[in-house]
Amino acid sequence: MDFRVVDVPGMLGVQVRSFGEDGNEMPDDGEWYRHSSTAQFVFAELLVAKGLVPGKSSIVRSPDLVIDWSELSDVGQSFVKAAYDEWLRSVDNVTTTEATMMRKLEKRWQKFVAQQSAA
Repeated sequence: MDFRVVDVPGMLGVQVRSFGEDGNEMPDDGEWYRHSSTAQFVFAELLVAKGLVPGKSSIVRSPDLVIDWSELSDVGQSFVKAAYDEWLRSVDNVTTTEATMMRKLEKRWQKFVAQQSAA
């Protein structure tokens, strides 16, 4: 079964509704989309930089960026299973900076590599 691991167009298609402290809906300023797409780009860039997406040597930050499960190496698939959901939850706050996203993801990569070496 194939599915999208990185899915920027899918994420950009999500309807976002924001509410103020008074409970009234506020106009969207695009902040959630910027944050979410940055997280997708950071993850894709790490996958490619670590050689986990054979055939890709770089990532273009574009609204149509997609990486399918089938494009990942076996190690890439193992890393996604081990780290993606937990990492994404750890950066799921619009105040999380890109540098923090990268640092947290690299830390998860290092932990993954250490666990693979110990096995």
